Amino acid sequence: MLRWMRVLVALGLASAQAVTSFLGWGPVVLASLLLVLALGYGWPRLTDSPQRWTTTLMLMLFGLLGMASSWLAKAPPFLEWLPVLTAMGLLWAFVQNLARGIEARHAVANVSAQVAGLVVTLSACSWIAAIRLPGDRSIIVVGLVGIILAQCATALPLPARVTSPLALVMGVAGAMLAFAVVPADDPRLFVIVPYGMVMGGLVVALDRLLGMIAVAPYQAGSLRQNAVRSKARQWGVQLSLGAAPIAMAGVVVYVLERIPGMV
Repeated sequence: MLRWMRVLVALGLASAQAVTSFLGWGPVVLASLLLVLALGYGWPRLTDSPQRWTTTLMLMLFGLLGMASSWLAKAPPFLEWLPVLTAMGLLWAFVQNLARGIEARHAVANVSAQVAGLVVTLSACSWIAAIRLPGDRSIIVVGLVGIILAQCATALPLPARVTSPLALVMGVAGAMLAFAVVPADDPRLFVIVPYGMVMGGLVVALDRLLGMIAVAPYQAGSLRQNAVRSKARQWGVQLSLGAAPIAMAGVVVYVLERIPGMV
């Protein structure tokens, strides 16, 4: 049952993005804020960081700064400040781990985990930029439905060699189903199939990569020594596994919205 928590998290966050995408980019900011908060809390627990709350502060702070930069930018592409924030976050990660001492264990793993979490968190800001671009909002619903069905496939208690191809198929099926139901301004069926495959592949890749991290407490020792911390980490892991595909999907939607005539 624990594996289905990530599906519920993804469903809630995807629903928020889908609904607010038709209400304007102001409400989308609130939906993106939920993504940032979920990743900020969940990512340090997914990666078993020895500096959980400091890393949470870092991810939430830079996520909010990224949202503000995308919100306040006056002209496309609306994401010009994200590389600067990424560089500043990288510097923060180095300083934070240097503060642990020169003999701190797994410093490279911690820096890598923080930088990866920063990239995923800042990806949520692309939702704001995507909504500010002119385009067909129905493509957002199409992609999110594909992600949810692909998430359901990866949550099945089956080997990865079964769930991974199934997730790709479900991603395409979900996109096509949503395409048939949601009215589109300029429907292009030849875009929907690869679009669904990309969304399904995104879910598969993150499930495989992050899932391996979730079952490998390599940094802070055995979690069984502290039942409270173990439970908090379980919730954090599921938050990250559910929120990460939704955040990364914003990049795909943004790219589609930037390509004239595609959607």
